[in-house]
Amino acid sequence: MSYDLHGSWEKFTGHNSPLKSLRLSSFHSQAYAMDYWRKLGAPADKLIMGFPAYGRTFQLLEESKNGLQAASTGPASPGYYTKQAGFLAYYEVCSFIQRAEQRWIDYQYVPYAYKGKEWVAYDDTISFTYKNILGVPWCGHWIWTTPGAFSVAMALSPLSIY
Repeated sequence: MSYDLHGSWEKFTGHNSPLKSLRLSSFHSQAYAMDYWRKLGAPADKLIMGFPAYGRTFQLLEESKNGLQAASTGPASPGYYTKQAGFLAYYEVCSFIQRAEQRWIDYQYVPYAYKGKEWVAYDDTISFTYKNILGVPWCGHWIWTTPGAFSVAMALSPLSIY
């Protein structure tokens, strides 16, 4: 599995599917997970990297401390449709980011957004493109979604996954 590497079960914000991590020894990245399987002998042409088409949310401890690894108190509010705290379907992420501050984590190649004390990690066409280009050794990519698969397909339609 190469997603759900961070979530509201932790006491700080983190991206659920960072491509890379700050520390080379950290196992909290998609690249580490894929390399781990290769080192165990799995052929690269049999490995498929999962792309999550949903967001993981956090409730910030302090509104002014809203970056990566900011202190959190648990999951943010449930999504309007999914009604699950700590999780937003892709179409709920799209609604959230329209009214939120959006940021990019350079070394992880992923975005996040926040509004007030609510923080969400998600992927977009830019992060999927980086994962596609930098994840070249693998056989392919697979988009994992739960509710709203049609909405995800429509939202990502400009993205060509090779």
